[in-house]
Amino acid sequence: MTTLIFLVNIMLTATYSIIALKIEQRRARWTFSSTQRHILYGIRHLKTAGGVDLEVLLNRLTQFEQYCHRRKVEVVVIPALRRLTREADALLDELEQLSKASLDLLCSVREKLQHWMRSGATAVEDICVTLEQCCASFYRRLLREEELVELAERVIPTEAWFGIAKCFLYEDGRALGLKEPVHDDEE
Repeated sequence: MTTLIFLVNIMLTATYSIIALKIEQRRARWTFSSTQRHILYGIRHLKTAGGVDLEVLLNRLTQFEQYCHRRKVEVVVIPALRRLTREADALLDELEQLSKASLDLLCSVREKLQHWMRSGATAVEDICVTLEQCCASFYRRLLREEELVELAERVIPTEAWFGIAKCFLYEDGRALGLKEPVHDDEE
């Protein structure tokens, strides 16, 4: 009977962890969607009288990028998959490349923006195109992460989910202490 209760607890813990990951992915998609709408709206209004501050758009994307790196999928699941299976290697490598591409695009936008502010030499259109490319890279990354969550559900052993759930609880507690919330509402 004790063994049965233990197995049920492990299965419930695995279920909790998987649901927590899926909820986190849903929130990331929603936050990204809001961020992307804000960016695209800002780009459209750059071309009209009054315009929008490009630095505000860049900061919004940078904030989303930082949020991505604090999520459970990055902090807990990816390291667990690297330890537990080789089956996820290609997908993990692709996610790493997409993350690097997003970061490189953000740096490129920041450099172009600083150059434009100093000399006016970089065309605003070029900055806008790079912002759109960055959004596209984030979108691809989120799609691939959804595949990663499905893969994790399939390949991570049931007994390993208990340790993962413990890490999730730790990360939730740590996240509550963060001072900078992600802006996922329309401004």
